[in-house]
Amino acid sequence: MNATGAIENMKKILVLLLVLIPFIAICGGKYKRKVIKPGRWRETVRMLPDSTSLMFRDTLYMRFMAKDSFSYHHRNGFVYEGVFRLSEDSILDLGTVRYKVLEAKDDRLVFMNSKGVYHFNVDHSDTAEVIVLDKNDTARPVTHIDSMIGKWTVYKRASEGFGKISADENIRSAYITGQSTDGKQGYLYSGSDPDNRPSWYITELGAGQSLNCDGKGLRTLKVLRCQDREMILEENGNKYFFKLNK
Repeated sequence: MNATGAIENMKKILVLLLVLIPFIAICGGKYKRKVIKPGRWRETVRMLPDSTSLMFRDTLYMRFMAKDSFSYHHRNGFVYEGVFRLSEDSILDLGTVRYKVLEAKDDRLVFMNSKGVYHFNVDHSDTAEVIVLDKNDTARPVTHIDSMIGKWTVYKRASEGFGKISADENIRSAYITGQSTDGKQGYLYSGSDPDNRPSWYITELGAGQSLNCDGKGLRTLKVLRCQDREMILEENGNKYFFKLNK
């Protein structure tokens, strides 16, 4: 081969390399393993595989820790713990469930499996925290809805926001029945409800002492206190003070 032929061959090789290098880089990046930042995460969006948004009440909470350990639970559900595996093609294996990691950023995670797509944000709530009472607070933790059973009547409300709440939304009484086969664990009555037609029913006492309700609309009230025939519920800064009926 003469010098001219050798030069031509070198040019062809260089052109081929220029074409292949970006392709190789793209393929390599496509399967680059995503890294999950340690911390607490709360499900904020749930969609079907076709991207149709879903309403959900069984919020999923996850926590990733050092040495690839994890814990996760649905609201008021069993807590699963263990060591996760994250493959090179970003398949997250938690033992009981597997996800494809679509996105892993400092403030957002996006997982997918055959059932749907799940978006998570950093969890700053108290739902995954153990309740710790202030040393000056004599209120005892409420761990089961059975300790709240009874007919309760509001005797006081505290907040400037109550002037903006209509009688249809303002709570006047609660009737808590506890566990039942129909999923209704009690009822909340507004100021305009007849005694035989409450606007909301209680679905559960969830994590973080959250009293979750459905019916005319979804409501979540924080149980601040329930003892000595007194109950205090809070919603959006508005506090309801109840007395247990004799």
